[in-house]
Amino acid sequence: MPGIPTVKFDASMVTEAVKADLKQNILLLGDIDKNHFDQVYDAALRSITAGRDLHVLYSALVQMNIGGMTKRRAEDIARLLNNKATALMQRTRQAAVGITQAKWLYSGAPCKINPKAPSDQDKRQDAAHRAANGKIFEISKGMFLDGKRTWPGVEPGCRCASMPVVAGFS
Repeated sequence: MPGIPTVKFDASMVTEAVKADLKQNILLLGDIDKNHFDQVYDAALRSITAGRDLHVLYSALVQMNIGGMTKRRAEDIARLLNNKATALMQRTRQAAVGITQAKWLYSGAPCKINPKAPSDQDKRQDAAHRAANGKIFEISKGMFLDGKRTWPGVEPGCRCASMPVVAGFS
């Protein structure tokens, strides 16, 4: 349609490393059994290679009739798997052009899985991410937060981003 902005996505960014990471992240989801693994992986890969089309994965998860899979959980899984893949692709792209550091940017939205009824873990994560705002970290290592290394947008419920730090520019 004319007038609708689009973003071209380079599907070659979905490397074997991204695919392997995607498989690992699906295995870490407690509510996806091995009978649905291939279907979830295929749908997630289509979602990612379509340039982060969350609806592709969300629709597939809802249609699979996985026991206990709510629409909200399908949304969360689609966002989480795409966020993790996007973060890995960004790190790879930044490393390829020699960018080694980034600045953590807290979005202002709570980094909580359930903002209406946050768990203690949600509260710790949000406090750690808020405290990291504006801090510089090594892209290859991630930021050490709440007892582990992570990157913006990777943890469940995280809405943070990062800005590459380019030497010579402020």
